[in-house]
Amino acid sequence: MLRFLSRISAFSATCVVLTLSCACRILAQEDRPSTSAATLGVATYRIDDLGVLPPVADDVSVSLNRDGAVAYWSRSAGAIRATVWQRGHATLIDAVPGFPNTIAHSVNSQGDIAGWMSSSGNLVDSLSTTQGFVLSGGRVQIVSGLGGRDSRVYGLNDRGVAVGAADTAAGARHAFAAFGVAGPSITDLGTLPAGKASVAYAVNNAGVIVGSADVDGRAEHAVSWVNRKIVDLGTLPHGSASSARAINDRGQIVGFSDSPDGIHAFLYAGSAMRDLGTLGNDPSEASGINNRGEVVGASNVTGSKRHAFLWRRGQMIDLNGALPKGSGWTLLNAFSINDRGQIACSASRKGEGTHLLLLTPR
Repeated sequence: MLRFLSRISAFSATCVVLTLSCACRILAQEDRPSTSAATLGVATYRIDDLGVLPPVADDVSVSLNRDGAVAYWSRSAGAIRATVWQRGHATLIDAVPGFPNTIAHSVNSQGDIAGWMSSSGNLVDSLSTTQGFVLSGGRVQIVSGLGGRDSRVYGLNDRGVAVGAADTAAGARHAFAAFGVAGPSITDLGTLPAGKASVAYAVNNAGVIVGSADVDGRAEHAVSWVNRKIVDLGTLPHGSASSARAINDRGQIVGFSDSPDGIHAFLYAGSAMRDLGTLGNDPSEASGINNRGEVVGASNVTGSKRHAFLWRRGQMIDLNGALPKGSGWTLLNAFSINDRGQIACSASRKGEGTHLLLLTPR
């Protein structure tokens, strides 16, 4: 899949070539300076350190369910293993024979886990085979895909619908939905009329799916699937490319889009795409949204320095301002937020690698 522009290399994105006009109404919002956490009444957080978060492919994310269970990945015995953290304890998901590396990408309210596994010791090995999976009731179900070699599951809802992307027998890459974790029925979600590829990243409990699809074989747009019919969500004004990454149960969608001012996080609601701005510099990217409409993600602050953000009440907040004094952590990216306001973040601290933190409001 093609990339956006080089200035957003820190974020997963796609290459910009042409703009497809969108039938929906687009609302723009000028960048505003980031607002302090105290100004908007954001409480400080208790920090749980879940350990080192190894660097892997750039299209992976950490998931958080309503009860504070976190699905992610960790390193064990030289391999990357899908991992679930809950109530202070981390559990490694057993590897499937022939697939030494596994990534947990989503966790639903029942505690079911979805993700993908690789046949190679190198997760970005283009010659390896990847297979999506769903773990439910202690049983791993492989989601084999659409007739081609590879598949990946990115999203899972409370009804057991898994979504992702897979190779077709013809070699194309298409979004899919798998219905029923025990022997799933897999549906090819297709592409936009002039497009060739698509990917699904998330699905809400109403069955609305979001992701991206190319419009002309090159540039990609954020899309949704409603009753399995694809809808082009367009871009921010005068943009050429976008991607949708998360959706809540109210149908609000977040992701990122290019614009004349750079790559910006967006919130799509009521047929309108809103520019959420930045923490001072582009790019910014929205990765998660809860049912209260609170959005999390990451934005550059100055140059290549980036921080995790929380967007609420129309303002983008640097989450570092809500950490306890003297914690030593710098929050880099916020992946997911639940309705309790808990946030899963990557963070760094002097002399240590990148860690995964769970922030819980005090």
